[in-house]
Amino acid sequence: MTKYGYTRVSSKSQENNSSLEGQKQQLIEKGILEKNILVEVGSAANEIKNRPIFQTLINQKLQEGDVLVVTIIDRCSRNTLKFLKLQDILFKRKIEFISLDLPHSDDPGINRLIATTLSSIAEFENNRRKKRQAQGIRAAQKQGKYQGRKTIINKTLIQKVQYLKERKNLSVIDISKLTGVSTPTIYKVLKEHLGYVSNRLVKPEETNEPK
Repeated sequence: MTKYGYTRVSSKSQENNSSLEGQKQQLIEKGILEKNILVEVGSAANEIKNRPIFQTLINQKLQEGDVLVVTIIDRCSRNTLKFLKLQDILFKRKIEFISLDLPHSDDPGINRLIATTLSSIAEFENNRRKKRQAQGIRAAQKQGKYQGRKTIINKTLIQKVQYLKERKNLSVIDISKLTGVSTPTIYKVLKEHLGYVSNRLVKPEETNEPK
């Protein structure tokens, strides 16, 4: 049996602060070797296939009888359905999943039940928070106080994305990882600022599409 830890932060700025170090320390205190702790930068909203570190952990490293440990359940997913699919994959492969923010026991079946239940509650609370935020934004808009979120797209980011795409021929996912910017934002830069069209991300002159 091998214990693996998975840590995730949403951006490069978080990677350099105490959030990541705190996660790693908690996992080490639970007996997980540092070499078996995998680190990823990316949103939990991304599917597993768009989180290469997590995908490698699930598909290549974890074996029957191993244990996957995270500090908080949403390091894996913030969506209950996606989490249940992941949990089912692990259960069928006889891999135990433990989230340190949840109660857990020596019985894998009980751990599965607890994780499933609390994942549903976590998603419910997250949706409630989003609704409250939306209500607050609408109220601020009516009062003329809401200015919207400040965009992170600037000249430096546009130049960096252009270089990585056109000179290094990197994928959107790889560009996102290197810049610490979400994939939707990278797509926006490519389409709205660099002239790429469609999800195939080609320039108009490379297609028969009109400019």
